[in-house]
Amino acid sequence: MEVFGLYPFAKTFGLQGGLLNQGGRGGYRLGVSAGPVFDYDSGKVGFFTDYIHQKQGDLNFVYLRGQWVHYFQNFDIIFSYSHPVNSVQHATVVDKRFVDGTDCGRADVTQTRTRRVSAPAMNELKTYARIYPTQQTEMTLGFLVNSFAGPDRNKTGTGFGGVFGASVQLFDWLVFRAVQGQMDTRERYRITSGLEFIWTPDKTDKPERLHGEEGKDTSFALASATGSSISTTAGTLTGGG
Repeated sequence: MEVFGLYPFAKTFGLQGGLLNQGGRGGYRLGVSAGPVFDYDSGKVGFFTDYIHQKQGDLNFVYLRGQWVHYFQNFDIIFSYSHPVNSVQHATVVDKRFVDGTDCGRADVTQTRTRRVSAPAMNELKTYARIYPTQQTEMTLGFLVNSFAGPDRNKTGTGFGGVFGASVQLFDWLVFRAVQGQMDTRERYRITSGLEFIWTPDKTDKPERLHGEEGKDTSFALASATGSSISTTAGTLTGGG
């Protein structure tokens, strides 16, 4: 579950904050994000600090993120860059191995071995378009490149990939995100779906968007996509974030 909102201090300036509560046993993550958003007639620019704590391994990630979205009549263009500023994180991994002692006249046993591994925190440069076939539908298409900078770039390797998504507005206050995903050439990926509830206190005279631009623009969400974990290199990403 992700909750966030924008508080306007002036017509062109506001402060956005977010809270991420994700996963269950063995994979729980808690994220907090905050930063200023500057609005102009046809878009927004935001600068954020994202903090993500991962319970497994007791890991802490901090990212600096800049985002720019420009609105056109039937589509939007989004540019995003997220960069990790935390030190290299390490976690303890337990390996288990079954030993068959039948041939040696001994009982079967399970041996365990612990080792320290580094948890990747990757940067991510992403650009994509949100296309609106109708006022109630949204398609997302774009590309990304990641892990070309940051403390783990030599271990994780640079990846290139695509961004995709499809959404439909069921009601003024409810959007069904049928699929939101991204993947790269290093087999790192994130694919999600869910419901989005929108609350906008004040109406706007700007062209309406499916995502409700005055209340919450999903391009400025918490960078959970980039909140990497030990399993990221094996194939679970978001983003992110």
